[in-house]
Amino acid sequence: MATSAKTTYRGPMIHIRLDGETHRQLRILVAKKDTTIQQLVNDLILREVGRSNKQIRSKQE
Repeated sequence: MATSAKTTYRGPMIHIRLDGETHRQLRILVAKKDTTIQQLVNDLILREVGRSNKQIRSKQE
């Protein structure tokens, strides 16, 4: 599995609960992408926050 400096960051944590099948599929997905669940979730959150900020800025203009 891939490791990077990003995955060693020790900041605030969140916890989520997934059903077993979703978790199994998620593990398969990250293995195929050669990443970790932590990194995938972090990247998804950063992308969505960026989109949200972009939408807010465009509405203010």
